[in-house]
Amino acid sequence: MRPVDSIRPAEGWLMGDRKRPFDFTLKALCLAIGLASSGLSGAATSDSEFDSQFLRGLGQNVDLSRYAQPGTVIAGDYELDVLVNRRDMLRQTVHVMDGDGPGEQHLCFSAADVQRWGVRVDQLPDQPQAQRVLASDCIEAETLIPGASFHLDMASLRGDLSIPQAYAGTVKRGYVDPAEWDDGVNAVILGYHANAFHSKPDSGEDSTDYNVNLNVGVNLAGWRLRHNGNYHYNDTDEVSEYAAQNTYARTDVDRWRAQLTLGEYFTPGSEFESIPFTGVQLGSDDSMLPESERGYAPVIRGTANTNARVTVSQDGHVVYETSVSAGAFAIDDLYATGYAGDLEVTVSEADGSERSFTVPYASVVQMLRPGSSRFNVAVGRYRDDEMHDEPSFAQATWRRGINNRLTLYAGGLVAEDYDALLVGSAVGTPLGAVAIDATLTRAEGIPYEHSELNGQSYRLSYSKMLNATGTNFSLAAYRFSSEEYVTFADFAHLKEGDASSDSLRERNRFQLSISQSLGEFGNLNLTGLTHDYWNGRPDQTTYQLDYSKGFHWGSLSLSATRDLEEDDESNTYMLTASIPLGDGNDHPMLSATATFDDDHSSTVRTNLSGTAGDERQLSYNAYVSRADNDIDTSTSFGGDLNYRTSATQLGTTYSHGDGYEQYSASATGIAVMHSGGVVFSPDRAETMALIHADGAAGASLSNGMGNRLDRDGEALDAGLTPYRHNSIAISPRGLPVDVELKSTSQTVTPRRGAVVRVDYQTRVGHPMLVHVDNDAVPFAAEVVDGNGQHVSLVGQGRMIFLRGEYPELQLKWGEGSGQSCRLQLPAPQQSDDISTTGYQQVEASCVPL
Repeated sequence: MRPVDSIRPAEGWLMGDRKRPFDFTLKALCLAIGLASSGLSGAATSDSEFDSQFLRGLGQNVDLSRYAQPGTVIAGDYELDVLVNRRDMLRQTVHVMDGDGPGEQHLCFSAADVQRWGVRVDQLPDQPQAQRVLASDCIEAETLIPGASFHLDMASLRGDLSIPQAYAGTVKRGYVDPAEWDDGVNAVILGYHANAFHSKPDSGEDSTDYNVNLNVGVNLAGWRLRHNGNYHYNDTDEVSEYAAQNTYARTDVDRWRAQLTLGEYFTPGSEFESIPFTGVQLGSDDSMLPESERGYAPVIRGTANTNARVTVSQDGHVVYETSVSAGAFAIDDLYATGYAGDLEVTVSEADGSERSFTVPYASVVQMLRPGSSRFNVAVGRYRDDEMHDEPSFAQATWRRGINNRLTLYAGGLVAEDYDALLVGSAVGTPLGAVAIDATLTRAEGIPYEHSELNGQSYRLSYSKMLNATGTNFSLAAYRFSSEEYVTFADFAHLKEGDASSDSLRERNRFQLSISQSLGEFGNLNLTGLTHDYWNGRPDQTTYQLDYSKGFHWGSLSLSATRDLEEDDESNTYMLTASIPLGDGNDHPMLSATATFDDDHSSTVRTNLSGTAGDERQLSYNAYVSRADNDIDTSTSFGGDLNYRTSATQLGTTYSHGDGYEQYSASATGIAVMHSGGVVFSPDRAETMALIHADGAAGASLSNGMGNRLDRDGEALDAGLTPYRHNSIAISPRGLPVDVELKSTSQTVTPRRGAVVRVDYQTRVGHPMLVHVDNDAVPFAAEVVDGNGQHVSLVGQGRMIFLRGEYPELQLKWGEGSGQSCRLQLPAPQQSDDISTTGYQQVEASCVPL
């Protein structure tokens, strides 16, 4: 991890929101450097000589010898677009080092950078020399690869890399060397989402429900321990309950690009159905692969008529619960549940009414690249807290890309009294990607079955994007299962004596998801799910057709939903119009929704929503609704407020209707405890960066979310992408006037679930604008400290900008006699200048050396 001075050559001059002093001097200095360093584009030669008399109007003669060599830049790190052989563009960081000789510089890369170039290292002629260069801290393209060249263009922050064809391979886009993967620091993590719901019906007893979703973790020595649970309390019956969802520990296995998991987890559902288990699992992790070699939890969408509570269940287990505002909502942050099956979503309205719908839980066809493989091995015991004798099992799956068109996969599951074998293939055809597989099962020992059950299940999946028509078959899948086919989950429950599982055995299942672009006329989407069962359970079918279009005044959407169960059917129609009130990103949004069904019931709701604050930290929503049916008419109204701080996100809702009143409060966020203390964030995430900058309290993160460094100079940047380069940036906005950031951007590469520490160096001290009274000091003279390190430059009128205190400072404008002096600064003292201008102005003498 290295700091990157990203396109800020005058970083040290930043002073928060205050006006920068010396602005004209800085521009003049940049002009001088730009003129002097024009050789970067190749116009200058090695013996070029620049006449400092050209800048006589800015002061005395200036020594420009340091810029006489073409390509000379200030030493440091620069983030560049590197073009490899005029074909492939990479984003990389070059480290510029000064050499021993005059004007000598080294352009250094890392071994990971070289791998991304795709260099055929094994073909280099001098292998011992190549290995020594690769093991060094500074790898220059010309030194490592015979005939290679690298040209740096600072004007466009681009580098052109030329590699001879004999050594050029395939550029690995998105490749990150595993040596760069950061385990992060040891930490304790507590994520929470707390809600309190209070209901006041006109008739009946008031009640309050308290619910807290907890995600607890410990990171220690490369292992990540995680626990997910839910606490619920109701003050009416005074019953409290804590439901633990799962607890597990995980670590990376770099060699196999896999994750090793111990504890309560679940198997992937791409081949067999997902199985919750307690045991050990080793499986491939696609996120550890480069982007060029790599595809589930669904997004739940719905509509609430009032401020409502949404509960997500899977296989009878509550996996998520939250409060939503009236109107359309989307839940896209589901944690891994550990249970297989479709998601049952229940929307509990403020008036006490409830409605439910099902979200299919399945993935699309996945083909592998030629020569690549994926695997998963799990050994453990089936996990269900309500069972007395969970069966043990072992399962293994494997997938292999044979060529560009064919992928083969297989799997096996072995348990006492149960076996399953799966074989299948995925084929890419001009008409789309098709996968077909067959699963054979054998089960015995089921209490009310008198013989062995031998079943089969066949599955066909299809995926295709028709570019010509804009039609996307994102998922089309059909499965047939024979009467004696049972999944391992069904077997576990049937053997336990749970006869209800027998009625859940599917016979046919078909699901479809199609989206159609209509160009300027909008978009059309169709989703559907139908399934029937053995043993007489009613058939079920649900499908929905959606249409949406944007206009210059707003947007319009229409939807029609039909639910069928045997001979019963219900139809629901919805029309929504949204209109922005004003221009810009912060304008309020007015929307109106009308819903109708076959029972002559209708609901019309109007919403007004928007954001406020410099960083849109406050969001609001208000609604009024009217519902009509054959019996009566009712009205309701309400609203909600959400406020985001740097530590947590707070929310409150209120609803009032005929016969009821309801309000709630919520808090969401995460706390990370580390060796240096505790830091908070409103964002819950798996992979995070812990940012620290001494004295920089109040500075904001440049992630657009409004998070700021706390009084200890710390903050969390949540939601990083594991095994990828992530840019972590701090904005100087909000910095104290006496603090300066030496860099504002760094790059980190965290492992999954890691909390990586990012330290920013700061220079603390009051800013000072110094006027030198020595007429011999020219414009652009260099200011160095007692160790000869660069501190600043002399600007127009012999003005110098400094921050902090230095035991010794010298001014140098050449190597000859009389071309340096020692700066004598007055003792620091209180001044009114700082409060008015942001800096102190002083006079100083400079004694010739």
